[in-house]
Amino acid sequence: MTCPHCHASISTQVTMDTGLLPWLICGGLCLFGCWLGCCLIPFCMDGVKDAIHTCPQCRKVVGHYKRI
Repeated sequence: MTCPHCHASISTQVTMDTGLLPWLICGGLCLFGCWLGCCLIPFCMDGVKDAIHTCPQCRKVVGHYKRI
């Protein structure tokens, strides 16, 4: 893609950030009795985290994908 900030042709760097979905899953697991450590599993899974796309050239955020 082309970065809207520096106009370079790039492939974005993706970093995963804990958003709302892992917290909701954690709360749901605690309600169902999985409070001894199983409720922390969503924080280790990239599939439920938000994705932040940054430009490798200028290091500015190009996009943010929120699961919820």
